[in-house]
Amino acid sequence: MYCLNMMAIALELAKEDPAYEDVASKFFEHFVHIAHAMNDMGPEGRSLWDEEDGFYYDVLHLPNGQEHFLKIRSMVGLIPLFAVETLEPEIVERLPGFKRRMQWFIDNHPDMPKHIETTQRSARGVRRLLSLVGRRQLKRVLERMLDESEFLSPYGVRALSRFHADHPYEVVVNDHVSRVDYEPAESTTGIFGGNSNWRGLFGSR
Repeated sequence: MYCLNMMAIALELAKEDPAYEDVASKFFEHFVHIAHAMNDMGPEGRSLWDEEDGFYYDVLHLPNGQEHFLKIRSMVGLIPLFAVETLEPEIVERLPGFKRRMQWFIDNHPDMPKHIETTQRSARGVRRLLSLVGRRQLKRVLERMLDESEFLSPYGVRALSRFHADHPYEVVVNDHVSRVDYEPAESTTGIFGGNSNWRGLFGSR
């Protein structure tokens, strides 16, 4: 999301100063590399996307080489939805340096354009959508986000799925057990200082 926001800012500035075209190109490339890494991490091919659950999860890598795929349904899995930006054809055409470098990057990285979708073709040109989440993934994430038994509550979107009320998650790291369960409203422990309104969305019922 940061890369796409910076790219959009640089494209706006490039209308007055062509020097910003290179800046926009660099953030465009950073976005595609990050998107690729999230879906195919390293030689092991570990993806943050879980096909079975239709959700994004964190992966914890330890110095000893151990790896934990943390299947916690939290805001972590919804944040990828924020990374989206459009490239309007009239803007791209006004910036030949950016257009040339973008096209070269797409042509020379055949495994990466899946994060760049052509959304509309018209007399104005090609409108491109840059998104971390593809169409198929978007549908599956939204199914969980809009499910009242998971993220959708009468008070807004929960930061932790209600799924964990009946299915607490535990992980053992260095002989220490860490547990995540659904804990709405006030904290059940003193670690949050009694009134736990500061926890924000984690307090959503």
